Amino acid sequence: MNDLASQLRSGKLLLMDGAMGTELQRRCRMPHLVDLATCNHTEPAIVHEIHADYLRAGAQVLLTNTFQANPETLPPDQLRSTWESALALARNHTQPHFVLADVGPVREVTDTFMGMLRSVSSHVDGILLETWSSATALLQVAERLEVGAPLLISFTFRQMGDLTTFAGDSPEVCAGAASAAGALAVGVNCGCDIGFAETIEIVQRYRKVCDLPIFARPNAGTPIRGKDGWEYEMSAAQFARGIQALIEAGVVVIGGCCGTKPTHIRAIYDEMLK
Repeated sequence: MNDLASQLRSGKLLLMDGAMGTELQRRCRMPHLVDLATCNHTEPAIVHEIHADYLRAGAQVLLTNTFQANPETLPPDQLRSTWESALALARNHTQPHFVLADVGPVREVTDTFMGMLRSVSSHVDGILLETWSSATALLQVAERLEVGAPLLISFTFRQMGDLTTFAGDSPEVCAGAASAAGALAVGVNCGCDIGFAETIEIVQRYRKVCDLPIFARPNAGTPIRGKDGWEYEMSAAQFARGIQALIEAGVVVIGGCCGTKPTHIRAIYDEMLK
C-alpha cells in the first residue's frame, strides 16, 4: 500500500503546505504575476525556497508548482520540461515528505497530457486534482487518467444562497463524484467568500455521504484589493485557531490555499502537531 494511503487511512493528522501562487507573487514582488508555472524555469531558486520553508514550518506534504501547467497555458515543447522541473524542485529536499502532482481545472484534456500525467504518477505519492468546480468534468478526466498513484480530489465552492461549486454542484454531489472516481481522499480548497464556517459545513456534508478521508485547504480569509494587489488579512494565529473546528468536523489533512504563508503552516504545527 502507498505510504500516503496508509497515513490518510490511519486518521492521524497530516499537514500539507500552504499557497504557492500568492507566495511567488509576494517574493518575486510581482502582484500580477500570472505565469506561475514558468517560475519553475525563470525563478527555480525561489520555488525551491518556498517548498523548503514549508517543510521547515512542519509541512509533510508538498504540492508541485504545476497548477497552471497544462495544454491550455503552455505549448507542448514547454509542458513536459515545466513538469520535470516542478517535480525536481518539490522532491529534492533532505527532509522526508510526500509530493503531490498538482493539476488545476482544465476545459479539455489532450491524450498527450494524459500520457504525461501517467508517466508522472510513478514519481509522486499522489495526483491532486484541485480547485475543480464540475463533478461531471472531474469524472471524465478521472476515468481517463489510469494512473498508478493515488488520486486526491478537491473542489472549490462559493456562497450563493447555498454552498455550490461554480458549476452548481452541491458538496454531496462532489463527494459522490470523488467516490465514483476511486479517489483516495476528497477535499475543499480556495473558494469565493468561503470562510471557516462554510468550509466546516462542506466537510460535514461530505462526511454524511461518503467515508473517504477528507482534507481542507482554506484561504487566509477573503482577499481585499490593495495598492499592491490582493491582500489577505487573516493572521497565522487566527488561521490556526480556525483549524481546530475543521479537525473536529472530521478533517484528517490540513493545509492552506491562497494567501497562506509558511508562518500559517507553522502556526498550525505549533497548535496541533508539536
